[in-house]
Amino acid sequence: MRKNLKIASLLPCVALLALALAGCEKQAEQQMQALPVDVFTVTTMDVPVVSHLTGRANPTRMAEVRPQVSGVIQRRLFTEGSTVKQGDQLYQIDPALYEAQVASAQAALSSAKATLHSSQLKAERYANLLEKKAVSKQDYDDAQATYLANKAAVESAQAALQTAQINLAYTKVYAPISGTINRSNVTEGALVSAQQATALTTITQLDPMYVDLGQTVEDNLALKRALHNGKLKTGADGKPAVDIYFSNGDKYPEQGELEFAEVSVDQSTGMVNLRAQVPNPHNVLLPGMFLRADINEGVTPDAPVMLASGVQREATGASYALIVNDKGVVERKDIAIGPQYEKYYVVLNGLKKGDKVIVSNVQKIREGMPVQPVEYKEQKTVELIPVTDEDKKE
Repeated sequence: MRKNLKIASLLPCVALLALALAGCEKQAEQQMQALPVDVFTVTTMDVPVVSHLTGRANPTRMAEVRPQVSGVIQRRLFTEGSTVKQGDQLYQIDPALYEAQVASAQAALSSAKATLHSSQLKAERYANLLEKKAVSKQDYDDAQATYLANKAAVESAQAALQTAQINLAYTKVYAPISGTINRSNVTEGALVSAQQATALTTITQLDPMYVDLGQTVEDNLALKRALHNGKLKTGADGKPAVDIYFSNGDKYPEQGELEFAEVSVDQSTGMVNLRAQVPNPHNVLLPGMFLRADINEGVTPDAPVMLASGVQREATGASYALIVNDKGVVERKDIAIGPQYEKYYVVLNGLKKGDKVIVSNVQKIREGMPVQPVEYKEQKTVELIPVTDEDKKE
């Protein structure tokens, strides 16, 4: 009887022990089932606002050289493709005709001066005789008129001489600007005419260069709003820096500055045209070259960011992220992301600082599943040391 009572009193203890063991086994099973995942903790940083645009290079100055007088080209005085300075003589046009015109104008001026001298003396004599009433008033007036007419003739002859001298000087064609000169469109012996449609040659200034870019109206308005609302910080000079890239992705070593943005929209493209000025000391950039430019418009201070690999997208284009909540369970968050900076995306809404975003094993997990979060660590590149023949012998 006493034995049965002892067994009966032990039954509740055995039941409690069994339940405890079952709970431990279930908890251990859940822990064993929890998949380890890398998580990135949402943080804040100052994120540069970079506009990725495309455009073409254009010279800062370009001059088409045309003759201003007609004649035959006697000499070409430059090497095609070389660098010329402003004022260097490029061509010599036959000056014989214009030298003769200068000589003729000088002779006409001398004749006009001689006539003026004679009429001046006559006018002075008639002025004295008029006082003595030795000549009539009409004769005096005629002498004065002749003197004034001859004086005007001298001035006209001086202007004609100056014109002839200018035309003679135009037989020497000079470089209007400094830069790289292109090929010559004429050779010695060619007949050229004043202000002809075809240029003799073209001079292009390649340092610095302009890079003309196009930006969408929406992006331009968004940047202006961000600046107005104080969400962007710019440099002290207010001119954004511009990084230039070639079409193959290589970065151009010189950094440029954004000069201005046009105040109107190009109706043919619907874009706002921007112009950057870029140093080109070695003439690497050429006119017409297709380029890509990253314009550093400013900085968004304390922007929440997440790792780009944590962004998931649906077929509809909606973005979401899987996070680990305080209970160690996977939870979905619909998010809106902004511009990308290096390996991060700016989070516009949906996440807050401190949220743990899953960045690995995303295909193996689902919402509501327990996981083991492991803090994400950036992988470092291991430098491989080549094995030498001596190492192989050892």
